[in-house]
Amino acid sequence: MTPFDFSPFRAVLLDLDGTLAHDDHALPGAADLVRRLQAMHKIVGVISNSGAGPLRVQMRLHGMAIEVDAARIYTAAAHAADHVLERFSPEKLGRRVRVFNLSTLAIHDMLDGRVDWVKTGGEPCDVVAVAAPTSQHYSEDRARIALQLARGGAAIVGLCSDRVFPSRRGIEFGSGALTQLLAYAANATPSYCGKPQAEFFTDFCKHLGVNTNECVLIGDNLEADIAGGLNVGISGILTLTGVSRRRDVMMVPENLRPMAIVEDLTQL
Repeated sequence: MTPFDFSPFRAVLLDLDGTLAHDDHALPGAADLVRRLQAMHKIVGVISNSGAGPLRVQMRLHGMAIEVDAARIYTAAAHAADHVLERFSPEKLGRRVRVFNLSTLAIHDMLDGRVDWVKTGGEPCDVVAVAAPTSQHYSEDRARIALQLARGGAAIVGLCSDRVFPSRRGIEFGSGALTQLLAYAANATPSYCGKPQAEFFTDFCKHLGVNTNECVLIGDNLEADIAGGLNVGISGILTLTGVSRRRDVMMVPENLRPMAIVEDLTQL
């Protein structure tokens, strides 16, 4: 098969799980494709709805012989941290934002020293950050504190809108599922970060110094990857190594279909 022509694009955005990797194993063609794109002097970015930070993803990729600089990796956790600091900046509030963390260690690490942490349900709180119920800062007691704070007016920010995610144990409740549960109980409207939110893609493209129409995104999820990118002008290639199947493409509108479908990355 003739390799895919990447010449029209300055940047290639690669989804992580289901596209480049499964657990801690590189999927077929992943390492070779990244090396080929870098040899072509393309800007290679990695995106993920992970609750981990870019440095941890960089180390995970390194273990699979895939080398991408952390500055070119963007996760839902990184986007959530950026979102909180921008939406609730000291310039807007006149003070540091007060955050209750019902999410991940990465959120704590990226925001520590830049926000005031809320620890109890009786404190003033601006934001409740929410990830999946498997996350390090989740517990039933902490979920009850989060509910109390949200009912008191704290904004609910979900790391991403994923309903579920795959793990070694099977399908798990995702960040979006827990965020919706909390928002419904608190009679509140949450905001979401990560894919397929438009700001996730546009913010990362700005960080990379490229326009969205100069990018192509390779992903395994028609909703989170392909449609999310197309909605902001990023072309899409679907790989059938993860969530979506070839038959699923016919179920989405033509304007949200990928420009190409491949069995795996070896075809690129």
